[in-house]
Amino acid sequence: MGLTILKKKTGYALGLLLCIIGILILLVVLWNLYQARAALTSLSDLSKQLFEGEFSVFGIKLELIGLKLIHYTLLSVILLVVGGGILIARREKIPVVEEVNVLLECPYCKNQWRETMSKPHLESMGYPKVRTISRRKCSKCAKFIRPKIVTTEE
Repeated sequence: MGLTILKKKTGYALGLLLCIIGILILLVVLWNLYQARAALTSLSDLSKQLFEGEFSVFGIKLELIGLKLIHYTLLSVILLVVGGGILIARREKIPVVEEVNVLLECPYCKNQWRETMSKPHLESMGYPKVRTISRRKCSKCAKFIRPKIVTTEE
């Protein structure tokens, strides 16, 4: 896995705005439930308050088409899900370092295995002139060797 950068595409701000609005609505609903905590002694009282409670902001009741706290709770959850989906969908991973699959071979037992290396790292070791890389332990013969590069695939 190489080094990548997350690029935000257009529409990312819309997802962020929907998430912020959803969080704010949910916080106001929780504040309304907190204000009515004196009447909330059991779970049935909480559900009654959610289904019958009025939505108020700073003591001002907002009666928008007769919506109750449960409607605002559902709206905030929907906004959070849609906004989170947009945030996830509107980003792109851009690789910064190109990776190369390298087939290595032990000079003693001729065991071959694949490794992934970054292209600049491979070139800094002198590839393609130098066909061996730094020391590694062979998984078959258990010797510390300088494996030979058999092939490379981009």
